Amino acid sequence: MSNWVQNAGYGQAIMSSLPLLGSGKVFVVGDSGTANRDMLVQLFGTDVDGAVRFHATIDAAIGACTADAGDVILVMPGHTEALTATSIALDVAGVSIIGMGQGLDRPTLTCAATGSTITVTGANCRVEGLHFSATVDNVAAAVTLGAAKDFTLKNCTFDDTGAALHFVSIVVTGATDQAAEGLRVLGNTWNGLAVAPNAFVSILAASDRVKINDNKVFMDATNDVGHFVTLAAKIVLEFECMRNFCIVVGATDATVGVFLTGSGTTSKGIVADNRCASLDTTTELMFTAGTGLKFFDNTYTGVADKSGYVLPAIDAA
Repeated sequence: MSNWVQNAGYGQAIMSSLPLLGSGKVFVVGDSGTANRDMLVQLFGTDVDGAVRFHATIDAAIGACTADAGDVILVMPGHTEALTATSIALDVAGVSIIGMGQGLDRPTLTCAATGSTITVTGANCRVEGLHFSATVDNVAAAVTLGAAKDFTLKNCTFDDTGAALHFVSIVVTGATDQAAEGLRVLGNTWNGLAVAPNAFVSILAASDRVKINDNKVFMDATNDVGHFVTLAAKIVLEFECMRNFCIVVGATDATVGVFLTGSGTTSKGIVADNRCASLDTTTELMFTAGTGLKFFDNTYTGVADKSGYVLPAIDAA
């Protein structure tokens, strides 16, 4: 508890909740419009060891963290930042960034440049509860992973603000094999308005232990790509993709898996209980065949007001 008691003025309620966050220090981020900012500055002032706890930007708070110490950054309700290609570098291992608040009162990162992205190069990091807004055409990726093993993106929302003001993808890995192994994308929502984006998650290197579960993607896209997950020719092992929804306008004669596409043939993993809707009633291809992944109880519909049916077809052996 020594990390928690160096600042005078902690209330009993705050003290009782802090141990739930972890063993490291807690840093707070709030801009000039943050409610009760003066109180927060007093509560999260400067430690006796010189560490500054309250910061105006997320990147400044990351810079104050100690690698692998379990430090947590709480981003206050209503906080806003303009996200650029370099403004947030999650380059300290073991840091969790958690947005506070509900709905659109959560912290918002505005992506107003095509290169706007959180670049992750620290292992064992987490981003949770933030809202991302695209306000320019073709934001390449909201989160870009470098050497970032065991990164978690959880309960975030991503909004395109127009058909020409949109994300291309949400999560994109680098091209170095296993650099992003252990990736977890859990419980996020993307409201996509572009007609020709790429996948929600693009995996561009061989990766183990990937979990993409419980996400919802709503897309106005009409292009012929894998809209939820793209593996390209890369191999994934211990892969989980479960309980996701992908609602997409879609091409009417899709030639690749509307939900998942990949050309590698030796992947191992589970793809189960996913739901996909698209306009395609010609090929009705939900997944690329021959990936090596195992499929259980995934359903697809290409017709309005109809429940989906199981794809790939139920095994009759």
